[in-house]
Amino acid sequence: MLSTPLLLSWLAFAAPSPATPPAPAATSVYSLEDGAFIVQAQRDLEVLERDAQGLLALREQLTQTRELYLRSQDVPYSPDEKRTLLSTWAAFSDHFASLERIRQRYWDFVKEPSLTRKTKHAWGFLLTHGALAAELAHGLAYAELTTGRAQLEVLLDEPSEDYGLPARTFARFKEKALHVSTTTQLLTGDTYAEQSRSLFKKAGLLGVPGAVRLMQESRRNVQAARSQLSRKGATLFAKAGADVLQDATARALFPTQRAVAEWMGDTKVKRLGKPLIRREQALGLLARMQPGDLMVARQNWYLSNIGLPGFWPHAELYVGTPQDWATFLDPDPEVKAWLQSLPGAPQTLAEHLAREYPDKWSTFTTPDSHGDAIRIIESISEGVSFTGPEHGMHVDYLGVLRPRLARVDKARAIARAFHLQGRPYDFNFDFFSDASLVCTELVYKSYAPSQEMKGVRIGLVDVAGRRTLPANEFVRLFDAEYDRPDRQLDFVAFLEGREQEQDAVEGDEASFRRSWRRVKWDIAQQ
Repeated sequence: MLSTPLLLSWLAFAAPSPATPPAPAATSVYSLEDGAFIVQAQRDLEVLERDAQGLLALREQLTQTRELYLRSQDVPYSPDEKRTLLSTWAAFSDHFASLERIRQRYWDFVKEPSLTRKTKHAWGFLLTHGALAAELAHGLAYAELTTGRAQLEVLLDEPSEDYGLPARTFARFKEKALHVSTTTQLLTGDTYAEQSRSLFKKAGLLGVPGAVRLMQESRRNVQAARSQLSRKGATLFAKAGADVLQDATARALFPTQRAVAEWMGDTKVKRLGKPLIRREQALGLLARMQPGDLMVARQNWYLSNIGLPGFWPHAELYVGTPQDWATFLDPDPEVKAWLQSLPGAPQTLAEHLAREYPDKWSTFTTPDSHGDAIRIIESISEGVSFTGPEHGMHVDYLGVLRPRLARVDKARAIARAFHLQGRPYDFNFDFFSDASLVCTELVYKSYAPSQEMKGVRIGLVDVAGRRTLPANEFVRLFDAEYDRPDRQLDFVAFLEGREQEQDAVEGDEASFRRSWRRVKWDIAQQ
């Protein structure tokens, strides 16, 4: 039998602020019918596991740079040291914010009766508690390294365009990780979890491998958090410098929708499957695009490429269709000469790719589930994939750039992308391996300069101790080179989402140039 006092304690902690009315039911994940709810919960379970693993990997990296955090705060950090600290913090805060998004999405499980709506109640508790346990297990360890170190706190709390960090990001992190009500809820939830085994079984969770792993990981995370609290809790809370008992409603535990938006954005459920760019707007761009164009994309509230800094989280390569190649590429004399130099001397790019990659060609020439021709190659969680405009362009923000290259270079880039298609997504963001690729790595390697190809020259940056390339860097490169005669990229289009109007508008070149400077959680685009 589940403990009524424990449920009441959850309800007390979860009570929204009287000053802000609760979000309407339509915005809640619990308004979904059972089948759709379970699908969403399983997706969020995968994201939760990925974020937890990301934080664990960062913890391991922190052990290698621990002395940098513990050094005397009277010694200024060098530019290289600041890059290491900020890139690690940007990646850490991304994972932390993603976990917080899941925690906020499911916090209302307490209002789902455990007897009559046991599936939603069980899934909701599992995800809420699992996210919080991961947040505190890793958050308290990071806070121990950073809190109370004057120079370091100033650095982490300042806004950073390079890493997409708004002002006071570190202060908000401390409000989450170093709050008595938050840790109390963790311990209460741990006790509730021990009493919920029969509920988990009845709801079918014990038959879901990921759910079982999360139960086990949550227990380990709670133990780790308990250890941190027993050793350093009083010191950490004192260093946080806040009267944590003053907040009688415990808003830091379960912020209302308004507070969540201030922290990292509203829940995706608010407009699940409804991008701000309308389908007809995305399809309308096709007439202006050419094979070889680069695209950057963003969906608000969807934490794509967690750990990469900046407003633009995703990059894609627009390859067009075989009909586009016949018009734009095949007649070009340099393209003809290149094709003639290949085995079998193909007459067209389509002939070359169909002969070289017959299985891939079959997939590429099959319309997508929306009946659209495949036109894009992008690296997504499923791997390097062929996609159509519905997937690659029906988003919230979309920018299109055109490399100022000969057509033969664009043909070669498309051929390179075909070669890389099918490889898994690189969750380690290792740019030095071709075995798996992150989204920007696909574009970067498709256009990498070589003896036979001018390509696009763009430098890698340090992110959490790794050399990699955030999608934001393509827009930054365009902005930096804009007035130079040797610039590498030209502007094609910018579709800019408007959250207030639930629509998108055509943005101009100037606004696109500035877009890389926006903080990644900015929802106030007017």
